[in-house]
Amino acid sequence: MFDISTLLEISKGSVVAIVGCGGKTSLIELVAAENSDKKVLVSTTTKTFPMISEAVTLCDTLESSSRHKPQTGIQCLGQYNERNKKLEALPENVLAELVPHYDIVLLEADGSRWLPCKGWRDNEPVVPDYCTHTVGVVTMNALGKAATSDTVHHLPEFLTLTGLSEGAKITEQALEDMVCLPEGMFKKSAGQRYLIVNSVENKTTTQIAEFFLKIIKFNYPNHFKRLIFGSVHKNIWYEV
Repeated sequence: MFDISTLLEISKGSVVAIVGCGGKTSLIELVAAENSDKKVLVSTTTKTFPMISEAVTLCDTLESSSRHKPQTGIQCLGQYNERNKKLEALPENVLAELVPHYDIVLLEADGSRWLPCKGWRDNEPVVPDYCTHTVGVVTMNALGKAATSDTVHHLPEFLTLTGLSEGAKITEQALEDMVCLPEGMFKKSAGQRYLIVNSVENKTTTQIAEFFLKIIKFNYPNHFKRLIFGSVHKNIWYEV
């Protein structure tokens, strides 16, 4: 077992985009906490919920984010939208100017509306080209469930990507396609690619996740820097 920051090779200078579905925000919070002895910037290129904690400095307007002086610890910057209660992206040029002043930058770069599967539209995910890492998060929670709007965000794009019909069972092959095909999860990646299977919390899910990642490793050699499975909730991680 290793801590997730070590497995993701996150160190000073890392700019990390988190994409996919199944624990992005929780993963960011975990990595930020593991690196809180450094200057850590948490932000988004899309939308996310603001980090609310005594350990986090929150700047939720363009003005306060632009004026904030980086400091040791976790800083969460963005523009709060009262309507959806989310922190929305800073202008691209403002974020790009802020990034070099932090030791580690963690960006939520995708949205899935809490659903376990997704199809990506032309402008998604939103990964800046200066990122050193693109980390994809997936779970096996949709396996065997019907491909409907209850399980899939952007269902038409998902069906086109995987070749499934609406209502068909979501298979391991469909999840592999969702993650690995050129129009899938990593289609706009920058830097090294890392894949995490999250929500692995018992013997059965461990076997499923490990088998899934071994198939990806065989079918897509050298596609990912590291293939990891484990649980954000338990903070237990393994590498395939």
